[in-house]
Amino acid sequence: MFPTFDPETKVWSGFEQPPLLNPEASLGQVLMALLKRTPTKVIQIDADTGLQMTCAEMQRRAVRAVQNMEAAGYRKGDMVAMVCTNSENLTPLVLAVLILGMPVNFLAPNYGLDDLIHMMKITQPKLVFCDADNLETVRKAIRQTGLPGAELYALECESPDVRKAEDLLRETGYEQMFFPPYLGDSRKTLAVVLCSSGTTGLAKGVCVSHAHLITLCGGLTMFRNCGLIFCFSPLFWGTGLYCLLFSITIGEPRLITRKPFSEDLFFDLMQQYPISNVFTQPAYAQMLLRHRRVNTIDWSNLESWSFGGSFVTEEVRDAIDALLPNGRSYITYGVSEIGASTVDLFGRKANSAGQVAPNISAKIVDEDGTALGIGEHGELLLRFSEPLLGYYNNPTATAEALCEGGWLRTGDIASFDEDGFLYMLDRKKDLLKYQGHQISPADLEAIIARIEGVEQVAVVGFPAEHGTYELAAAVIVKNPLSDLNEEKVLRIVDAQVADYKRLRGGVFFVSALPTTENGKILRRKLRDKLQARSKL
Repeated sequence: MFPTFDPETKVWSGFEQPPLLNPEASLGQVLMALLKRTPTKVIQIDADTGLQMTCAEMQRRAVRAVQNMEAAGYRKGDMVAMVCTNSENLTPLVLAVLILGMPVNFLAPNYGLDDLIHMMKITQPKLVFCDADNLETVRKAIRQTGLPGAELYALECESPDVRKAEDLLRETGYEQMFFPPYLGDSRKTLAVVLCSSGTTGLAKGVCVSHAHLITLCGGLTMFRNCGLIFCFSPLFWGTGLYCLLFSITIGEPRLITRKPFSEDLFFDLMQQYPISNVFTQPAYAQMLLRHRRVNTIDWSNLESWSFGGSFVTEEVRDAIDALLPNGRSYITYGVSEIGASTVDLFGRKANSAGQVAPNISAKIVDEDGTALGIGEHGELLLRFSEPLLGYYNNPTATAEALCEGGWLRTGDIASFDEDGFLYMLDRKKDLLKYQGHQISPADLEAIIARIEGVEQVAVVGFPAEHGTYELAAAVIVKNPLSDLNEEKVLRIVDAQVADYKRLRGGVFFVSALPTTENGKILRRKLRDKLQARSKL
């Protein structure tokens, strides 16, 4: 069950787990078969309305969506974009497009216009789903992207000038005649397109095959009788998508809410429902631990509190573990291209991201690609048992990320100890992380550089007080004659970016930016100066 190390190749390998679900099948076939096992069992609970959905009802709605989409002319290979929060009928629609072989690109419900346009230009969706709250932004993105043939459906929306997603769930009269189709080679058939970011900060479309997701689901079958599953993440985030797959694979209910995270909502849900498994960002845990209600909650049902997306301190983990009389915290390290790649399922070491997961191989290499040994620092490379498909319509990025032998360059600097525990040391990329969101400094710098009076700008991040995410800060060299101030910069930036991209670290004015001889900004030095300045 523990990872092994090959001293010759210097490769760490998670234990090999033969597929318990057939990766030769199509994902829709597998998920529908899993739902069919326990038709009367509740598989989804809507915390906002109290409505519960059984496996049979979820299957029925998915079949109706498939049949209505087919009647509307949608076919295998038609790209779908979903810009949605978790809601009652989202999962049946996701199942439907997977069954039809329509790749789905999950986009953040709070994406700004520029982010939506960027991804829609890449994927060129023919079918788009959104919510009532983001309808106008999504509609504008479709128009500005130049997708005249794209059809837009809104979930739970009363607006009279948009198609209702619920119309796709209408009874057809021939639901009993339906059988999920086989779509062909599942290792080459695209299931989902996830969003990732490269060194430039622009999002890329990570291609994930049907066989890839089936294999991941097969690895979850070891978990049984796990109880109610909950996380706030929409399907845009890996945790949101994998919680959905986890729920259906093991036949345990998933609790959903349309509402964003808040401490009081989390505590209310813990009091109202017997939640057994929670997935959160470390920052959420820090906020909960500081809240006055934390010691008023009965934590006895909670068996697993999983962290991912950013660094979590030992102090936070110790505090969470102390709350759970019948459970403990877990940490995972994952990448969009593969999924969860390390986890401390069988033990915990301070500041470690755990050990290599089943069907995963890992190695550390230097700048020349030479494999390094135990305790040596270098770039982390990962390999999955299923082949990776690369990035959608981006052969250059695919070639840069995938190495000979199927290895993926993560861009993360790390090392392994003698027991196979992974330690993350740094990121080669300059991307910032705020509450699970990735922020591109280049995107913010482009906006700020257009402000009158700005001569030079660098956006860097430094850890928030509790160290679980980074605050974006702008450091500006302005024209000596300019009266530009922090308030004006914040006002201009806030008007153009999504909430998570705001300059929560502040705006600082300096006479010059530290640079190398060839003019490259020394971001680490700048970050250190800001941290020192913030402590004054």
